[in-house]
Amino acid sequence: MVQDPPPRLRSLRAIVFRFALAPALLLALVLGILFSLQQLHERRQLLLSHGRASAEQLASLIQLSGSQPSELRKEWLHQSLLTLMLEKDMVRSVHIYTTDAVKGAPLNDDSGLRLLASVGPRPRATVSAAELHGRAPFIYEKSGSLQVLQPLEGDPLSCWLSIELHRPYFIVGTYQVVVVLLLGLIVCTLAALMWSVFLSERFARSLARLRETLSAIGDGRFAARAGESYSRELHQLAEQVNEMAANLANHQRDYKSSLHQSMEDLRQSLDSMEEQNIELDLARKKALEASRVKSAFLANTSHEIRTPLNGIIGFTNLLLKTDVDELQQDYLQTILRSSESLLTTINDILDFSRIESGKLVLDHIPMDLGQLLEETLQILAPFAYEHQLELVPLIDNQLPTTLIGDPLRIKQILTNLVGSAVRSSENGDIPVRISVQSARESELMVRISVTDLGNRIDEQGRRELRQLVEHNTQRHSQQISSSGLGLAIARSLIQRMRGSIGIDEVAGRGSTFWVHLPLLLERNRAAPMREQFPGARLLVADPNNMTRMQVAQLLRHWQVEAVELAETKTLQPAVEQMWRHDSQPDAVIIDTAIAGGDFERFVGTVQQLVDTYQCRVILQGSPVELRRCYEQLRTRVLTFLRKPVTRDNLLRALRRAAPQSGQAPRITGSQPTLPWPAAPRVLAVDDHRANRLLVGELLRAQGVDATVAASGEEALQLWRQREFNLIFMDIQMPDMDGIAATRRIREEEKSQGKSDKRIPIIALTAHAGAEEKARLLSAGMDDYLSKPVSEAQLSNMIKRWMKILAPAMPAPGRERSPRPVDISESLGLSNNNAKLARDMLQMLLDGLMADEQELNCLQAEGDHKGLFELVHRLHGACCYCGVPRLREATAKLQEQLRPLQEEEEAEVDGRSLEATAREIRALHDWGQEQDLDTLFGLVAREA
Repeated sequence: MVQDPPPRLRSLRAIVFRFALAPALLLALVLGILFSLQQLHERRQLLLSHGRASAEQLASLIQLSGSQPSELRKEWLHQSLLTLMLEKDMVRSVHIYTTDAVKGAPLNDDSGLRLLASVGPRPRATVSAAELHGRAPFIYEKSGSLQVLQPLEGDPLSCWLSIELHRPYFIVGTYQVVVVLLLGLIVCTLAALMWSVFLSERFARSLARLRETLSAIGDGRFAARAGESYSRELHQLAEQVNEMAANLANHQRDYKSSLHQSMEDLRQSLDSMEEQNIELDLARKKALEASRVKSAFLANTSHEIRTPLNGIIGFTNLLLKTDVDELQQDYLQTILRSSESLLTTINDILDFSRIESGKLVLDHIPMDLGQLLEETLQILAPFAYEHQLELVPLIDNQLPTTLIGDPLRIKQILTNLVGSAVRSSENGDIPVRISVQSARESELMVRISVTDLGNRIDEQGRRELRQLVEHNTQRHSQQISSSGLGLAIARSLIQRMRGSIGIDEVAGRGSTFWVHLPLLLERNRAAPMREQFPGARLLVADPNNMTRMQVAQLLRHWQVEAVELAETKTLQPAVEQMWRHDSQPDAVIIDTAIAGGDFERFVGTVQQLVDTYQCRVILQGSPVELRRCYEQLRTRVLTFLRKPVTRDNLLRALRRAAPQSGQAPRITGSQPTLPWPAAPRVLAVDDHRANRLLVGELLRAQGVDATVAASGEEALQLWRQREFNLIFMDIQMPDMDGIAATRRIREEEKSQGKSDKRIPIIALTAHAGAEEKARLLSAGMDDYLSKPVSEAQLSNMIKRWMKILAPAMPAPGRERSPRPVDISESLGLSNNNAKLARDMLQMLLDGLMADEQELNCLQAEGDHKGLFELVHRLHGACCYCGVPRLREATAKLQEQLRPLQEEEEAEVDGRSLEATAREIRALHDWGQEQDLDTLFGLVAREA
């Protein structure tokens, strides 16, 4: 901020001059004016008194000469007037007037007077008879003329004596007074000036001495003192300055003493801090070593547990694909869910450690979010049944089957949210909903909500959970309850996923925890194949509105007519009525809840429906309740459907109930599921026999030509002898481990000139830490999978890398579509939602011209990184729309650009760039000629 300049200061001398000269001059001027007025008044009075005296004297002489002859009197009068003029220099002229007229001497017409005698010049102003009539002696002043009029004695008064006084005498006196006044003012001014100079110099010298003393004190010479002054005020000021100097000297001594003491203390503190730093450094090294030991322990523990878990989960999945009865399938599902629960617990332990150290790294792999929810609810269902709770999954039909994310961490989030809801509720339903909120480019915003009843938690517990969700508390975990700790971990994971969490509460009706997660869509996903059962009709008998609504919605999604029956007491009459009218449903889904605890009567009712009315029954219920009637009804019912009801279980039951209605071909395990005419050749390396056998079986089940190796040396020998498309490499192996084997392969590729035919090596590791993953990628591996490995993960990984190595070829007998857009594929990618398919395609078309311009600019600038990001974004948008030609072109160009991002001088294949630009222009021209509403059938629907 700019400060205003200081105002102009006046000197002390100017102030003294002002306050000394101004009063003196003012006083002298006032006194001079008074003296001048007095002198002027006195001179006027003197002049008038002389005039009156002369007039009275002359009038007396005239009266005394009244007895003399007339001629003598005139002569004597004339001489008297002359004598008066000569003696009185203040008399200008003398005149005698009469008001009587005589023959030969008439009166003056103007004044009405007759002049009898006169001496001197004519008066400046003439008096009239009217002005003289009946008056006593007076002074007449007019037009600069000053006259003394004196009447002569007579009866009546007829003669007047007029003596005109000389005004220059008065004016000269005035000038003399003014001159004297000016001289007096000059003398007073000089005297005041001299006095002011004397005073100002005296004050200036005193203040100069004080200034020198203060300057010396300011320079640190506190021994300087101000001298005595003749003025009391200046003397007091000098004493204050001297006292200030003495105080400053004392403070300086104290400061020096304190400074020396502080420096000594600081030296001692520095010595102490140096010792403490050494101790802290030692403690830090110990803490780092302890953290390293803890991390190594957690990693080794995770590896030792994950390795057998991989076999347990994998072989359980394989066993579930064999022919087993319902009870055995239930047991196997329990083993599988328990193993997955143990895996989740291990992940919780590892993630808690990583969250504390800030080293948590998320995975980005394909997953089925709906299946994750169903698996989580099946694991938590026994815990919920202990409190008479039903866990009901409600999954949006618009949710894609495959998304990119971290399935283990999302499963942790679901487990913590649902577990918290179970601990807060009893005797009721807990719906868990997954819905699609919005879609933007390659990202999908998913909403997950869990609604509890809130009848098993107090207000303090609810307040703690609300604080954890809304205020992101940083309290130590020991101060949070077990439920709150799980919620805190879930919140941390959600924030790392760039999501959000919140809570909506309704008084007396529990609360809803909601989560918004941004998830990526899989680039290479195929159009989902939805089975449909048109004409099929099922009766759903369930007293629970929530579970009945869930099952009915799933059935309608598969084009099945669902007849809901809430009053289970009317089940038998309703079936009987349908039987009588020959309108029996294809199957009846009966929930064990209608038993009400009386399973003998319930079994009898089901047997009667099967035997009497030939009903095809699907028995639905919790595992515990299904076991109570399994032996009695295993030969009477189609299948047992355990709750929580999953889409796969219900679909299997529906296939058994209406096999003739299904319109989607089923894919058996003997058919290849990968989209290539020739089976990919994959080498799987693992020293653990069970894991080696499992990976081989999983790969062969997908139609892959799998070769297994038990060590790094064996894998190296097989790679030298045969040509493989892909290698799955275990890390921890005796002798030559996976990293050493990978380095040997990379070195031989480089020495043999096969760098352009680099084989992708995928790490199979039980270590899930961020440092481990970075070490694997830096060692030459291309990707990684964390154990336990599922069939879906292997399939997605093979599809991903085979797409890169050799784009999928069209099926035999099907030629490439000559059109740039495949409407049926667009509908399939949007789950047959025509409006969504139209909007996604329209967004892609709107940005094509800008993308082409940016593509050309980046190519001209040689910005390979920006070019890769543009093509990657464009390819991601193509994966949501049925644009196979542009999707294939961008996929090929993207993989060519991937290794060139950091190389500025590398050359890009111009043919791939031209092909991509050509497809962009072709698709844009197609969009200009088409009406998307008509193509997708939206015009007819709106009409």
